[in-house]
Amino acid sequence: MKIKIHKNSLNNKNEKPLQYRNRVSQPIEVPFRILGLVFVLLLILSVSMIIITIRDSLVNKKLTQLFDEFYKVSSEYGFNVDDVIIEGREKTIKKDLLEKINVNRTDNILNTDLKEIKRRIEELPWVEKADVKRTYFPNTLQIKLYEKEVLALWQNNGIFYPLDINGEIIDAEYVAHKPILVITGDKAPEHITQLLKITSRNPELNKRIVAAVLFSGRRWNLIFDSFENGVTVKFPQDNVDEAWEKFVKINNQYAVLNRKLTFIDLRYKDKVSVTISDTEESKQ
Repeated sequence: MKIKIHKNSLNNKNEKPLQYRNRVSQPIEVPFRILGLVFVLLLILSVSMIIITIRDSLVNKKLTQLFDEFYKVSSEYGFNVDDVIIEGREKTIKKDLLEKINVNRTDNILNTDLKEIKRRIEELPWVEKADVKRTYFPNTLQIKLYEKEVLALWQNNGIFYPLDINGEIIDAEYVAHKPILVITGDKAPEHITQLLKITSRNPELNKRIVAAVLFSGRRWNLIFDSFENGVTVKFPQDNVDEAWEKFVKINNQYAVLNRKLTFIDLRYKDKVSVTISDTEESKQ
């Protein structure tokens, strides 16, 4: 048998091979399958979260009931607050402090939130820091206060405001029981700590400063020994530390603070001018 092969059938390049002629093409469904898979995963996740939430809620409710029962029983066996001991209170008002502590003898000492008590106490204006702990047999809350130190009094519009060591206003009444620095000037609280870092290098002279006046938020006048009869030293706007060192040297050599002077002017770098008091001039 002879098989004839037609040239036309070999040369027809557009005609598909026999094995592909009966193939049926299906539409591409990959994106739809991915979206469906994502939807199913989200549905499973949502149901899981609901189940976990319900379970945790029931667990928390059960735990709360157990803790309540535990505190009730422990109170019956004497685990109530017997006493509150406070250390370090000098300026803090006792009534305000007790309100912040807010603990009674009927309260269970095991159920006392020490962190919350500490937070409330540290809201008081005079309290810098508070340590709160409990001890047993006797069941006692021990509270130690670290109160703010008064750095100076800021006189503004006839009112005196106590300042802490950071120059921040302490929003409380204060009565000074010892001599304390008085400062004036609109921005004096903002700059006083920087000034005192310089003057505190010489403690003996620093103790003799009774007042500091800030002019236009730029430069200081320091008054030594007395508001009425003391010596006023005028400092420059810039290089205050150099001017202070110059003043210390001059006072060590000539004891200018012990002389009858009114002003010592250090505002000029190359000279120092002094003003003699009226009483001294009248004697001459």
